[in-house]
Amino acid sequence: MARERGAEAVVLREVTRQAGVTARAAYRHFADREALVRAVAQSALAKMAATIKQAQSGASEGAAMLRGVGEGYIRFALDEPGWFDIAFFAMGDMVVDKHATAGPPLPYTQLIDALQQLVAERRLDPAEVDQAAMTCWSGVHGFATLTSRGPLRTLPRSQVDAHATRVVADLVNATTATGGARTGTGATAAPQGPN
Repeated sequence: MARERGAEAVVLREVTRQAGVTARAAYRHFADREALVRAVAQSALAKMAATIKQAQSGASEGAAMLRGVGEGYIRFALDEPGWFDIAFFAMGDMVVDKHATAGPPLPYTQLIDALQQLVAERRLDPAEVDQAAMTCWSGVHGFATLTSRGPLRTLPRSQVDAHATRVVADLVNATTATGGARTGTGATAAPQGPN
């Protein structure tokens, strides 16, 4: 249901009807609709992470890893707009410390890992990682939203894909433009995500 119509389609009564169980049976597994939506959102985040991992296939260099994060994120949004919509109901899970969760890394961790690789390559100042994460995430998420569910969703896919490649390349280039020499930009560090 979420895959077809996003978060608003996940209604407990309809879910139980389609599953062929009573509404009361659902409460043995989920306290309420919010808990059900969060569980579906966690599943969608895992699917997004798998798409990003596929886009990063073979990448070991930081810029290529970062490009894979952006391109995979946008691809997931375009291919699965319903799951993309519901994924953000598990936002708190997306930005938790990678050492605090079991299982494969989530999309935000994949982003941070790519940026940390750039730090290791001396192409990004460690003090800039938080700001770079917010810049890249905001840029990619904005484009993904505009083209998957927003006013640009009617553009031909080939055109969207070409724009996506350029947007991601611009973000990667901006992130690595001054390399490890970045200092004193005056920007404050972006806040850490919710726990």
